[in-house]
Amino acid sequence: MINKVLIAVDGSKHSLKCVSLGAQIAKNAGAKVLLLHVVKPYRLPESLKKFAQAEHMATIDAELLRKGAQYLLASALDEARKAGMQDVDMETEEGPIARTIVDRAKSYKADLIVIGSRGMGDIEGMLRGGVSHRVEILAKCPVLVVK
Repeated sequence: MINKVLIAVDGSKHSLKCVSLGAQIAKNAGAKVLLLHVVKPYRLPESLKKFAQAEHMATIDAELLRKGAQYLLASALDEARKAGMQDVDMETEEGPIARTIVDRAKSYKADLIVIGSRGMGDIEGMLRGGVSHRVEILAKCPVLVVK
């Protein structure tokens, strides 16, 4: 039986499709949904921060990434609501993306993880294997990968 569904959200086209499908599954099962966005840790070395400040250059900081995550989650929440879900929680975590998704699914006691097959990944993801593949390998519960 499916009581809790964790849906990984990164803002990609596949991610929004997985929110819609995951929310439909959760609604039909009478399950709760957790929309999760994981921010990869971003630490600019202090020497580069000082250089950027001296040159009046903008830098990306953790607060900007968190605000972006809230925007992505709000869009995902709208998509889940369109699918008829009302019992939806949203969270942002920081850490290695695949491992953080799996760890949060475990602590949430998710019965299903729903994740997009292609996300906003980079060259590293193509070379080392995508996040969805790593989640499939690490997860103890079923994983639905949406194309």
